[in-house]
Amino acid sequence: MFGKKFKTIGFLFVICFVLICLSCSSGAEGNGGETGETGRTAEQNNQNIDADAVADRLYPDLGEKNFEGHEFKVLAMTTTHIDWEKWKHRDIYAEDENGEPINDAVYKRNRYVEDKYNCVVSEILAEDHMNVLAKSVRADDDEYELFYTTLGNLAGSAATGNYMDLNEFPVIGLDAPWWDINAKKSLSIGGKLYFCPSDLILLHYNAASAIIFNKKMLKDYELEDLYSLASSGKWTIDKLTGITKDIYQDINGDGNMDENDLYGIACYRDALLGIMHSAGGRICEKDGQDLPYLTLNSENAITALNKAFDLMYAPSAWNLHKELEPRGLPVYDITERMFMEDRVLFYSVLLRDVEQFRGMESDFGIIPVPKLTEAQQSYGSTVNQHVGRAIAVPVTVRDKERAGTIIEALTAESKYTLLPAYYDITLQRKVSRDNESEAMLDMIFSSRIYDPGAIYNFGNYSMDLIMMTMTQNRNVISLYEKNENRANSDIEKLTANLQKLEN
Repeated sequence: MFGKKFKTIGFLFVICFVLICLSCSSGAEGNGGETGETGRTAEQNNQNIDADAVADRLYPDLGEKNFEGHEFKVLAMTTTHIDWEKWKHRDIYAEDENGEPINDAVYKRNRYVEDKYNCVVSEILAEDHMNVLAKSVRADDDEYELFYTTLGNLAGSAATGNYMDLNEFPVIGLDAPWWDINAKKSLSIGGKLYFCPSDLILLHYNAASAIIFNKKMLKDYELEDLYSLASSGKWTIDKLTGITKDIYQDINGDGNMDENDLYGIACYRDALLGIMHSAGGRICEKDGQDLPYLTLNSENAITALNKAFDLMYAPSAWNLHKELEPRGLPVYDITERMFMEDRVLFYSVLLRDVEQFRGMESDFGIIPVPKLTEAQQSYGSTVNQHVGRAIAVPVTVRDKERAGTIIEALTAESKYTLLPAYYDITLQRKVSRDNESEAMLDMIFSSRIYDPGAIYNFGNYSMDLIMMTMTQNRNVISLYEKNENRANSDIEKLTANLQKLEN
């Protein structure tokens, strides 16, 4: 299949291709280039993951090639820290089929590409993977052809010169539907793109923000249909705040608001950025030269943050980091148990968390993070820079055509094997418990947000903002003014250092 050229399969395929191209080029003005509209499906937003529409599949023009058993090595992050256990990747290598959908999809994808191009895909795991790669580059060692780590790690090391500009690979089609167009637009600096998520990996899907809700509690409180609200574009921060503001019960009657009680909403401290982003606010946006500039002090961002504070600082809200972390308690385990025990109505999560609730007795649903107003064009789903990941190509790669061919082949095939396994089987069939969740997931995945200010951590704004929630601080203007010079200096330094790489 990968040897085939892009080709037309009748009039319907032409129409399908045109629609996909149009969706790639569309973006919400003022949203930093992100695509996605309320009620639009993932297919309409360049994220079609329908594995059954074989006739309409697009494949890259890679030609017939034989790499004579070449070992394609991927250097990937791993960790033994207990909090990272669920964030270990499962998308690069599989020893054999074992009946688990994602494992088997990875195995079949790799075997297909290996047979097609006579190569072998292997994975090298390292906790000190950043140092391993840096040492390899210093030694001018052509050992690794793909590097896989967090968005934050890649952004922080982009100016080291360790990675190639992905635009340099003629066989890699960054505008193809298996690459994340939202990320491409947001993560490039001055037209250079040194790392990007694609369908080869899952952790930018896993790290997308969403809201889950307890259906039993929704019924108990006689609340309205949330799916209808989201589909009609009426799911706003004010609506969520209004629903949750009076939902609190001191269940054990001890007078303490703690993990033994019942709440309207539970959230990470990181939810502050997710709410701001879905409401249209950004730490940074991009100018006409593809360079970032600060927008945290814009009216939209300030309004969005104040709405987030109203929601998160209400007595009905449970900030799991604020309440549990200072006591040294397992913040995620305790809050997940609260949700499963019908003591949290809404839970602001990353989508990887959803898989923790497979055994939950009560039913639950998934909806996007709310918008600021009904008039806002789209919802938004923040991709967390600490656990969300992307791929980069080490600058030491000698054979760009070979590396690019294998990367593109794996990525394109993942769209029709790995992604359906994750999306259709793991989320829709094994975890979520209704048909409506499919449309909600389409909205979430098609509106992923990569705020350059958060990913590149200019001025440390992204961390300082979420830490404000630990003390219920609201003074964003003071924080902005305090860090403004540092943030602008960070932007100028990164831009200058990236420009030096071109010389």
